[in-house]
Amino acid sequence: MFVGGQEYEAGIPPRIVGGPIVAGDMVELGEDLASPRIRAIRSRETLLSRGDFGARNRARPLVANADVLLVVAAVVDPPFGGRFVDRYLAAGELGGLDCAIVLTKSDLPHDVAAIAHSIKIYERVGYPVCLGSTFDPGFVEAVRQLIDRRTAVLAGHSGVGKSSLTAALTGVDRTIGALSRGGAGRHTTSDPRLIPLPGGGAVVDTAGVRTFYLPPMHVSDLASGFPEIASAAEKCRFRGCRHMGEAGCAVDGAVAPERLDSYRRLLEIV
Repeated sequence: MFVGGQEYEAGIPPRIVGGPIVAGDMVELGEDLASPRIRAIRSRETLLSRGDFGARNRARPLVANADVLLVVAAVVDPPFGGRFVDRYLAAGELGGLDCAIVLTKSDLPHDVAAIAHSIKIYERVGYPVCLGSTFDPGFVEAVRQLIDRRTAVLAGHSGVGKSSLTAALTGVDRTIGALSRGGAGRHTTSDPRLIPLPGGGAVVDTAGVRTFYLPPMHVSDLASGFPEIASAAEKCRFRGCRHMGEAGCAVDGAVAPERLDSYRRLLEIV
């Protein structure tokens, strides 16, 4: 917890108004600042949530009041997965955050043409994309400029380099782990923590995951997580079009096939 730029430890009651508390929450404290105790959570401007693994009909809040979601993915090891990235982007859009993509491990051998194709897909939607290696100071500086004094959430697959990037950005080592034998990575960050950036802004390094479920929503809301689909849908012939190939649907042909495939796969499970 930060008060006036100073970090404190504060007690959290078992039941708290607006809880559970997450990284980035603005809170109200009791009057005794010598032994601070949180008594309530203020309303949230933005909220990144996911579906709970144990009960996917229940949302699990992850980070509150962040400005931008940086979806961190590797070009290889683990391999880039567009549908996984799309889930995070949709969650960020639905939670009110700006979104961008950070691609790491460009120093490793990879399919350059395939990655370039994927980058064009996201840039056409309007998402900024940074490509590079966490060992390259120029790449780290490019990510820092992308954050630009805002509060940024770093989220994505296990083993893609989020903790390495956090350490390079902040100077705080969140412990970097090795990849598992399966190549999916072993996550080293279990508790999201807001870490101030030198010169302004902050990052929240979240735990790497192998699977990411969207929070529960009505099927009609899903298109809001895909800006280009929501825009194209305004020209659909019929109200309530699900963009699954219906007659008069304006989305087919107006959206990258990869993104439309992600949307349709998610539509079947939300």
